[in-house]
Amino acid sequence: MQAVNWNQFSEEFSRNLQKVIPFEGLVAFNIDSETTASQYLFKGVNQVAVEEYLGHKQHYDPVHFRHAYQQPDIKLSVLHQATSNEEYEDFRKKWDIQDTVELFFRQNGIPVRGMSLVRSSAHVAFTAQELSMIESFYDLTACCFNQIYDLSSHQVSVFNEGLTESLTRQESKVLNLLCKGLNNQALANEMHCGLSTIKTHLQHIYQKAQVKSRQELMSRVLCGLQL
Repeated sequence: MQAVNWNQFSEEFSRNLQKVIPFEGLVAFNIDSETTASQYLFKGVNQVAVEEYLGHKQHYDPVHFRHAYQQPDIKLSVLHQATSNEEYEDFRKKWDIQDTVELFFRQNGIPVRGMSLVRSSAHVAFTAQELSMIESFYDLTACCFNQIYDLSSHQVSVFNEGLTESLTRQESKVLNLLCKGLNNQALANEMHCGLSTIKTHLQHIYQKAQVKSRQELMSRVLCGLQL
């Protein structure tokens, strides 16, 4: 996967997930080997903290990507569920890191891309319900990870034309507004219709996209899959 494509994929993944789960930071990277990574992308993370982490503190990180090599079935790691150490706890407190979720994308069983979702003390640690949603979101995007390996940046756009070609004009408008994070009432206000009409539009979109929820739909959009 070209770096620009992976970066856009990561940003779209994070942006859509943030519509339902709050967190401040994103770190995305290529995993080159069990101990080395490259082509980092940082969003919403303090640059000085990044330099300190990469310079030394990553060796103390209990959810560092090297553990994904040691546990071949692992999809994600959660900081508050791991056994930390004093060195890393001091680093967390210094930079106001409440929790992180590490996601690992694999090819032939080997982790080749990683993504960190970073939450500050403005929130509690990721809850079991939130982690379940993140895992579901991950599953629905990881299933097409190999398919996007050679996709252009246009093809991984959240407004992929192929996704909307089977939708009516009104359904396409609802989908575009939904991708901007509008809830049902805001959708009704924007579309100048009632909530029941919006629910009908959403049901039709779900059926055509072969999904059962808003989260699944966002994952489908993110992957740029064809209907």
